[in-house]
Amino acid sequence: MENKLTINDIASYLDKVGLQYLATIGLDGKPKVRPVQYMVTSDNKLWFCTNCEKTMYAELQKNPYVDLCASKLQEDEITTAWIRFSAEVVFPDENEEILKIKKAIMKKSAIVKELYNDNPKNPIFKVFYLKNIQGSLSNLGHVKGLKERENFSPVLKFKF
Repeated sequence: MENKLTINDIASYLDKVGLQYLATIGLDGKPKVRPVQYMVTSDNKLWFCTNCEKTMYAELQKNPYVDLCASKLQEDEITTAWIRFSAEVVFPDENEEILKIKKAIMKKSAIVKELYNDNPKNPIFKVFYLKNIQGSLSNLGHVKGLKERENFSPVLKFKF
C-alpha cells in the first residue's frame, strides 16, 4: 500500500535515526555515498543543506538523482526499521522563503550554524529539497531467507 505514511512521518523517522546515507553519481560516473542529515520540512518537502564548494554540490548539479538509506540498529536487530528511497534534488533560487528555511536549519543544527558563522545569507550555504520521492520503510525481519513473523511491521511503501 502506498502513501500510508506522510512526509512528516518520514521526517520524524529520519530525525530519530539521526544520520542518513546519501548516494550520488560522482563526477567520475561512479557511485558515491556519504553521511547526511535531513534538516527540516517546509511546504510538504524534505530539506537538506550543503556547501556549494563541496564535491557533492557539483555532483548534484550534474546529476540530481539520489538514493537515501537510513537505519538505527536496535537491540533486537531483527526488528530494526530501515528506510530507503530514491528522489530528485532541487536547488531553489534564493528568496525570502529560502532564507526562512535556512534560518530554521541553523536553529536545528549547531553544526550548520557554526559552519556558516550563524549567517543564513552566507553565499556558500545552499539548501535543497527532494521531489519525486519513492521508497519504503521496512525492518530487517523482511530479509529474504527469514521466516515471516506476526510481530514484524509490514513493509510500507510511499511516493510523494
